Amino acid sequence: METASLSQEIVTARTSDGWDLRIFHYLPLKGNVARFPVILCHGLAANKHSCDFGEMGSAEWERYSLAAYLLKERTNDEPVFDVWVPELRGGGQPTFDPRKQPEKYRWCVDDYIDADVPAIIDCVKQWYWNHKQCTPPVFWVGKSMGGMIAYAYGETDAGQRNLKGVVTLGSPVVFGKSGVFLEFIARITPRNVSIPIRITELVEKSPELGDQFRRLGVNLENVDPAVLRKYLSVGLNGVLSSKVLSQFSLFFKHMTFCRYPRYPWLYDIFGRVPGVEKLVAPYSYKNHLYRFSAPLLVIAGGQDKMASKADMLYVKDHVSSTDVTYLEFSKEAGYRADYGHLDLNLGVHAREEVYPKIYEWLVKRSEKI
Repeated sequence: METASLSQEIVTARTSDGWDLRIFHYLPLKGNVARFPVILCHGLAANKHSCDFGEMGSAEWERYSLAAYLLKERTNDEPVFDVWVPELRGGGQPTFDPRKQPEKYRWCVDDYIDADVPAIIDCVKQWYWNHKQCTPPVFWVGKSMGGMIAYAYGETDAGQRNLKGVVTLGSPVVFGKSGVFLEFIARITPRNVSIPIRITELVEKSPELGDQFRRLGVNLENVDPAVLRKYLSVGLNGVLSSKVLSQFSLFFKHMTFCRYPRYPWLYDIFGRVPGVEKLVAPYSYKNHLYRFSAPLLVIAGGQDKMASKADMLYVKDHVSSTDVTYLEFSKEAGYRADYGHLDLNLGVHAREEVYPKIYEWLVKRSEKI
């Protein structure tokens, strides 16, 4: 199969608080193009290379990019997709220089949900209005945190209108096996301040942290070492607010996915005390999963140490969607490997095993109005 004749452009989505988000737009120029666009969103501290690894047209891109797979020309007039790959604030080319405007680096996960996701979707819908005089709902494919923010957005009225369907890869809302990852987060997160940080620099300065990240992030038997090295270099080189990591540490401590609390120390002390918890606990995205009603494909890795099978099954069982599919990529389920967290899109067999399942799911939901 050859990549469909396509155009590539980089468009900008402006958030309500002034960030300019890059979006890589791949538009097929011929063939049966699906009616609904697909947005591929990266996870924590990552950038476009999370779901769109490599440069367009390169061998790496053809092999590992989910965007490239969805753009492939197929036989029997099977559809190809209009693909959009955004970078959340801080990823890729940050709008604000962290050395000159460090105050801009005080965001948390809630800002991705409240500002970045709406800006990205509005940008896609505006493009469709400008070019096709229509504003279709969108498919959102999220890796790790990119899926978590889709759950949260899907709980809103706007999310219920705008999401045609959601695919998540290793995206939990509970964190049952949190010990090792919580230790990792705690070691790299500054205390009581919110500052810009680069994960790649921290990992490069501490070989021990780098080794710990690799053990957590991948099944080393299911990745090409050269691909992993390159991804750690180019895929995590954005600038991140340390407040995001602080919020993740709260997720792990309290085994929930919630908004950043107004008084984090009170939540730490009293967050599990009966009768007091409700007074100090922030809004819980986990507890409001019943408001998520979009069609959903939940993908888990059999050896994912950041999003265990039990954590992923919790999502499947607590959304109100009438169309929910759960897929576990493991040897027990009949696949070639027990996939780790990064393997789901960078594993040596991802193109043959994971990507076809995503494509088939999207195609079936594209047939429904």
